[in-house]
Amino acid sequence: MASFPVIDFAPFSSPASTPLEKHAVAHEIDEACRNSGFFYLRGHGVPQDMLDSVRSRAIDFFHTASDGEKQSLALKPGDNARGYVKHADPDKGSHEALDFYRPVEDSHEPLGIGQGINQWPTKPDDFRSVIEAYTDHMEALGKAVIEALALALGVDTKLFLSRVDKPFWQLRMVCYPGQTSVVHTKAGIGEHTDYGILTFLLTDATKRSLQVQGVDGKWVDANPIEGCFLCNIGDMLAEWTRGAYRSTAHRVVHTSNSPRVSIPFFFDPNWDAYIEPVLPPADGIPDDKHVGVRYRDKYIEAIEQPLGNTAALPA
Repeated sequence: MASFPVIDFAPFSSPASTPLEKHAVAHEIDEACRNSGFFYLRGHGVPQDMLDSVRSRAIDFFHTASDGEKQSLALKPGDNARGYVKHADPDKGSHEALDFYRPVEDSHEPLGIGQGINQWPTKPDDFRSVIEAYTDHMEALGKAVIEALALALGVDTKLFLSRVDKPFWQLRMVCYPGQTSVVHTKAGIGEHTDYGILTFLLTDATKRSLQVQGVDGKWVDANPIEGCFLCNIGDMLAEWTRGAYRSTAHRVVHTSNSPRVSIPFFFDPNWDAYIEPVLPPADGIPDDKHVGVRYRDKYIEAIEQPLGNTAALPA
């Protein structure tokens, strides 16, 4: 049994669905966002062969690329966001990652944080085309889910979509090393919340690795379901809804002797979008906690405070 709701998104995106059927899907997502902040999404319209292809490209990169090939994609000064990085933290856990972002329209020296150019592996030849096709699908899916949330909240859809018409998405490929008797450091990522709007997670079949903190403080396994994205909301959506939606803490504690590959797609606002609450205070009295934030400021703050220490690759 799944730890979180499994929601079929197909009736919302189908032109043949009635308004009542669309409202039903929107309500399911709304309830999940208010309660656990996590849900599985099926019927999302992203072809299974595309999911398999993206997953295989990530696995191949981490398992076959040499240290030299990885080092050639290392993060660039200034941008500090796009490319390869290896984190080593004895307490929070270790992992390696390859990051891609929405291309910026004007990337020039000196680079600002997140404003560089995506760095692509050269093998296989179709790596870039496969990933770019996938991010196109995911951007469209992100906007569709935003439409569903606007419907559930009774908010003008145009208002929500105006903040994500050029979403500053991030696609991250992560590999957590397999644990053996000679490994003395943890593999994983420490407790955190995501800073954006929505996260759509695609992983390999590894179970008992990703954990979500419940309202009672206990940690619950969020195991993958084939064909589904595991979705969670981030800090920006919590801000947008004045805390009505929960940005839930989660972590990765990887103890398997086999590596785990995870591919989150972070659907975030436009770079310059200002996100402020669209819902009134519950008691009619404005609070000091939800006062609005510009996305780029939130992003830069998050990048400057990574979840682990960067480890240099061997020469």
